Amino acid sequence: MKKYLVGGAVRDLILERKSSDKDYVIVGSNVEEMLSLGFKSVGKSFPVFIHPKKKGEFALARSEKKSGEKHFDFECFTEDVSLEEDLKRRDLTINAIAYDEENNTYIDPFCGLDDIKKKILRPVSEAFCEDALRLLRTARFKAELGSEWQFDDKLKEYALKTKEELKYISKERVYKETKKAMRCEKPSLFFNSLLELDILDIVFPWAYELTKIEHNNDYHLEGTVFNHIMMAVDLCKDENAKWAVLFHDVGKHQALLEDGNFYRHYDAKILQKLFKDIQKTLSLSREELEISKFFALNHHNLQNIFKNTMRASKIAVLLFKIKDEKKFKSILEATLADLNGRVGKGNELVFSKEQISYMWRLLKSADYGVDNETMSVEQIKSTITHKQANIIKGYIKII
Repeated sequence: MKKYLVGGAVRDLILERKSSDKDYVIVGSNVEEMLSLGFKSVGKSFPVFIHPKKKGEFALARSEKKSGEKHFDFECFTEDVSLEEDLKRRDLTINAIAYDEENNTYIDPFCGLDDIKKKILRPVSEAFCEDALRLLRTARFKAELGSEWQFDDKLKEYALKTKEELKYISKERVYKETKKAMRCEKPSLFFNSLLELDILDIVFPWAYELTKIEHNNDYHLEGTVFNHIMMAVDLCKDENAKWAVLFHDVGKHQALLEDGNFYRHYDAKILQKLFKDIQKTLSLSREELEISKFFALNHHNLQNIFKNTMRASKIAVLLFKIKDEKKFKSILEATLADLNGRVGKGNELVFSKEQISYMWRLLKSADYGVDNETMSVEQIKSTITHKQANIIKGYIKII
């Protein structure tokens, strides 16, 4: 038996990138021998093993054959499978390079080393089409590797051929790839890759509709609403802020259909339906969903706080709605990204992020002097609202 390092670990070794996992392929062995050597089987669909003393996952060399429409519908074969046969079933040439650690040599039957040098994402073979999830992975790879990487023409051809199969991928798998992309420095590369491969309409129809809507004022000269969102999401470092920005203008398409303009894009009824549609494509966490809904509903007024174009009482009410400090910081970052992620006239911002943060802390720490036992609900609301407005007014006067 012979052991080879394979997959992303080899690619990252060549690119001098950090790699968290090590995957090995074992040639010339079988399940019985692996178990006799102390390995423990952990693979459900194909023979993968771990060892109590050896780092990484170890899989028998295998070939595969598609057996159904779902992502995991494959027949697996491990008897007398060569290293080259195992590498041939992989998605991209840059992921189909093996490394012999003992002899310090690369085994590269599909010219992945040359593609890494040229920064090309190219499928190994037509077997790429057997798993539509590979399209999302490829888009995510581009987000991780950078805009200078290009898609091979064959990849674009296979994308069109595989496009309809994307309908059978679970929202959990789509979410997993999207979340990895959202953690990249420029998540826009992932979404723009889906658009370039002509599959955005299948994966995220709500995002595709925004590619058709042009902004029509001097503050937005970046083209479409989709372009604005992509610019804004790249400005965020906080992950929850990225999710919030991604969905904040999603209501513009429906508002345009209903009203002939998209002014009402933060309408609660419109957004309620749209977020149900979004949840059909992505299994968002509760935290991601809550902050995204809040920002979609309130991003226009949050901008107005920075511009100081709202009454003190309204500033207080909106800020006081945000209970959690982590969520508050994410929302501030998302708002600034929304304001700055565009081309056109500059926005005049009166308040800084630090000043708005201070307002929020003043509201949270204030003693409102209410008595739940002697005061009615209306009296309590009136007392709190009045004091909050005075807190904000007082602070604005001194800055």
